[in-house]
Amino acid sequence: MSQLQPALKFRDFIQVLKDEDDLVEITEEVDSNLEVGAIMRKAYESHLPAPLFRNVKGASKDLFSILGCPAGLRSKEKGDHGRIAHHLGLDPKTPIKEIIDYLLECKDKEPLPPKIVSVSSAPCKEHVLSEGEVHLDSLPAPYLHTSDGGKYLQTYGMWILQTPDKKWTNWSIARGMVVDDKHITGLVIKPQHIRQIADAWAAIGKGDEIPFALCFGVPPAAILVSSMPIPEGESESDYIGAILGEAVPVVKCETNDLLVPATSEMVFEGTLSLKQTHIEGPFGEMHGYVFEGQAHPCPMYTVKAMTYRDNAILPVSNPGICTDETHTLIGSLVATEAKKLAIDSGLPVLDAFTPYEAQALWLVLKVDLKKLQALKTTPEEFCKKVGEIFFRSKVGFIIHEIVLVAEDIDIFNFKEVFWAYVTRHTPVADQMTFDDVTSFPLAPFVSQSPRSKTMKGGKCVTNCIFRQQYERDFEYVTCNFEKGYSKELVDKVNENWKTYGYK
Repeated sequence: MSQLQPALKFRDFIQVLKDEDDLVEITEEVDSNLEVGAIMRKAYESHLPAPLFRNVKGASKDLFSILGCPAGLRSKEKGDHGRIAHHLGLDPKTPIKEIIDYLLECKDKEPLPPKIVSVSSAPCKEHVLSEGEVHLDSLPAPYLHTSDGGKYLQTYGMWILQTPDKKWTNWSIARGMVVDDKHITGLVIKPQHIRQIADAWAAIGKGDEIPFALCFGVPPAAILVSSMPIPEGESESDYIGAILGEAVPVVKCETNDLLVPATSEMVFEGTLSLKQTHIEGPFGEMHGYVFEGQAHPCPMYTVKAMTYRDNAILPVSNPGICTDETHTLIGSLVATEAKKLAIDSGLPVLDAFTPYEAQALWLVLKVDLKKLQALKTTPEEFCKKVGEIFFRSKVGFIIHEIVLVAEDIDIFNFKEVFWAYVTRHTPVADQMTFDDVTSFPLAPFVSQSPRSKTMKGGKCVTNCIFRQQYERDFEYVTCNFEKGYSKELVDKVNENWKTYGYK
């Protein structure tokens, strides 16, 4: 039996979860109208195994089963970030800090472009439907949250678009709502790369016939990287090859020249129009709200063909209060690019992370105090420098507050981060605002305020480093078990814990 490759093959990923008792196959009939979403939310919030819905009401033989919570957290005993680690082919016990550092290491590897394979060896071509045979309304696309604006087929699939000159191919995630039998609508917003490519087509007079592909069940490494804010002009597929150590097998679409992962569960293809729009939303996004009536006209995708494999499986993310894929992937993977940006900019940053509890709106930076002191700077000067670097880059687009902490804080432990936040900064006095940078339109305090008209500001850098630490070492004792006593005493107490009478 060949070794499983969960980072390269979606079905191997599912098998690995099953082998680790991190998958529940649900054979009882479930309704894609809210029931699937409710089960997923309970699984997310309790760190339970991922649900695989094998009997979705209204599904045909091959279209489709649903995998929920593909990158949700799980129990610490199994490795709480195990599903994310499997997306990269890492040991399931790998902690998130090491996952971030591994992604950074892979940036120094030689890019490895995809390899084209024959149609006969591409499972996604086992069934081919022409435009007349495509019926989106007949698919059991999930209605995930009460008051959503429609059925969201696309929550964990991958859009593929390419510039007219074919020099840049972008693989990315953006939500997509079913409009009718042949159309999907979704967010195509600036400064996201999907919009930049669409604008490139519009610039040559073809903004209503932009080729696209939407792929589901792609290699897990591909869906993970498609969540990252990698630099403009870089093709995610080449970086994915570097991560995997082998080229991603791809095959040509039926109706255009785009290349899609050959092992995809399903592929929808056709054209995107910036001119033809439809009301999209509302939708329960990554910050945990559905605002009734909050909908906007968005561009339309016309589906002109569909290909899929036997017994196709649709991966689904159901965003909400942490923790789901919008935090574990979109949120935490911003940290990878943030750490790289800090290093490239010469900032004295040891680590970067977007805490899940902050719904991916915070970026926490751990600062090397010795290097900070060598800069001979002030809190005000340093905060201004950090804000200018991050808030004027794509990396900082979704972030509204950058929190600076000293090296004694474990930034991957929100309890420690929040302790530093409430005890080491004076509100307002230790915060520097940035009113001329671009706001993140999905942030609730932006979308539900007058700021939604300007899309400017609402961002700040919060200094949670004591002022003395900018100049010299500043001694204090942390009053907790792990840091407040000698290692010898901590070890002794741990060893004798049961002797004391504790279980």
